[in-house]
Amino acid sequence: MAALAIPILPSADFDVTSDFFQAFGFAEQGRWPSEYLILRHAGIDIELHFWFNGSVDRWTNDVACYVRFDTPADAVTCHAGWADVVVPEPAELTEPSMDEDGSAEFHIIDLHGNLIRLGGFAASA
Repeated sequence: MAALAIPILPSADFDVTSDFFQAFGFAEQGRWPSEYLILRHAGIDIELHFWFNGSVDRWTNDVACYVRFDTPADAVTCHAGWADVVVPEPAELTEPSMDEDGSAEFHIIDLHGNLIRLGGFAASA
């Protein structure tokens, strides 16, 4: 049996969230003003959901999710496709780090402070 988990992250402004992730190749799949936003990546099977929270603060938001790729190479390839995205401060996109076992991981922190960690684990991990 297979299952799919989709994170639901807070957003204080759906326009800001949509614009931010559009630079990474995400497009809106649905929007319910002041309630809910669904973004889906066009080329990678990643879907992010956001609920409206007008008081979420980038500096105190402690919400996070993990996007796991099948392999470390898949994670590095994903990052390579996003490496030229201009990320406005205080958001960030880190470079991939490689563990001694060959696993790769990087992260995005959006303008509302949501941490999205992305990575792939080596077969031995």
